[in-house]
Amino acid sequence: MEELPAPRRIIRARSATPAQHGPLEHHRPDESAPPSVGLCAAWSRHAAELAVPLGAALQRWDETPATHGLIVDGKLQRILPGIFLPPDLLRTAVQRALALGCAMGGHLQAHHVIAGPSAAWVVLGGMPPPYAELLSPAHRGDLAGVVLRHSRLLPGDVETVGGAPVTVPVRTALDLLRFAPPWVAEPALHRLLDSGHAQAEEIRLRLRTMHRYPGVQAARDRLEKILGGQLVVSGAPVPTGLPSAVTR
Repeated sequence: MEELPAPRRIIRARSATPAQHGPLEHHRPDESAPPSVGLCAAWSRHAAELAVPLGAALQRWDETPATHGLIVDGKLQRILPGIFLPPDLLRTAVQRALALGCAMGGHLQAHHVIAGPSAAWVVLGGMPPPYAELLSPAHRGDLAGVVLRHSRLLPGDVETVGGAPVTVPVRTALDLLRFAPPWVAEPALHRLLDSGHAQAEEIRLRLRTMHRYPGVQAARDRLEKILGGQLVVSGAPVPTGLPSAVTR
């Protein structure tokens, strides 16, 4: 059996000891470890209650080729650099939103709103984006593995998913068009449109009414370029099991 370093627990009374790595199911979190009370509490009490099992399952791995192999094999998914969860704990939008909050730990603030590629991932699932993105009306901060943007947020721009604030699909689409690189923005935008979570005309209307926002003109041009090409990537909408707005 190939010998790999064991994951280091995120929330634990004592540090993990080195051990030989076997199948992932043989290395589930220690049931006797204290629960991760307080993770996601910055968002809401509801989020903190739902986050307990996710926080207890967080694993810290060194970023090595062996860890990358576990991701490729579908045994781990990277939430933030060095912080991972098994994919079977990321099957729903609520789990994905709270997983990001748990991974941020004590850095999470009440005003952090999941946005951009991260918001698209929460709604659509699949592989997490290469970086996490948050919006905040407060000043920007410096968080490892997180793009934190200062932004104005309208009341209708945010919905709650499991007690976590997430931009609604149309606002997510706007931010993808304005800020995300093409290889991140275009597939996510196609999936939002194909699945019915966002409508092209609604995105166009919002872009027309946005004045003095950075990147708006480029976003308008980018949207028309995308819509002028292949709009439907697959033959059918991407199944998500979620309505366009999820409030829980």
